[in-house]
Amino acid sequence: MKKLFLTTFFATQLIGYCFGAVAPLPEIPAPKLSAADALAIAQRHESKSTHNLVLVAVNWCKPSVFQPSFSDGTTYSPGNDHPDEYSWFVTYVYTDEHMAEFNRKMGLKEKSRFNSVLVIRIKDDGQVGSFVGVRT
Repeated sequence: MKKLFLTTFFATQLIGYCFGAVAPLPEIPAPKLSAADALAIAQRHESKSTHNLVLVAVNWCKPSVFQPSFSDGTTYSPGNDHPDEYSWFVTYVYTDEHMAEFNRKMGLKEKSRFNSVLVIRIKDDGQVGSFVGVRT
């Protein structure tokens, strides 16, 4: 009787976990541009940059829900530029020399080689969309 009770108890616990994992996934449209295409557009966009950029992520999602892989205290917003239209987000980290110099003057020790994040939004039609970053 004890074995039957314990087996029933554990079986019902496992069934509860199985049902908890079943949920409909949101509809995610297939992109027209590949990730490589989006990366090429971002590289052309930043080709004049003097920063030593390091690629850290390429994401496909809505701008209204995007969160960068790394953060420097910047809050991003698509503004009024189609916040629910899926786009590619190319995330780079780099060293902002002006910020590094300011930190040295303030006596703050650099914790990392990289101190800034750059996010470029590539719309599915290949245009660079607005994605405003505000350092908080």
